Amino acid sequence: MHDLTSFVGGYWWLIFIAGPMAGGAIQRHHARRLRILEAKGKLAEQRNAALAPPPDPQPVCGCTHHLSFHSPLTGHCAVDDCRCQQYVGPEPLGHVFAQPLVDPDAIEAQQP
Repeated sequence: MHDLTSFVGGYWWLIFIAGPMAGGAIQRHHARRLRILEAKGKLAEQRNAALAPPPDPQPVCGCTHHLSFHSPLTGHCAVDDCRCQQYVGPEPLGHVFAQPLVDPDAIEAQQP
């Protein structure tokens, strides 16, 4: 133990050289780890965005207002200072009742 203390005692000034060198390596390591974590976070966000379902299409006019802003009787936009005359985009789908398709020949074949 005495040899170690005499060695350190004779070369105590190396602390001023070796300390900042080791500190710089630690700082570079932490900076690299932060960049890696940031890249992993961006990749996770991109993956989640790619896997998310696309938003439902909305009936939007050329004036960028929704169909609900247009009067069904006149077709004019109800927003102030909008010069749009009428909504000309796709009409929303209505509700349709469709009976199940049945093959009449298949029904006759099943009956005794």
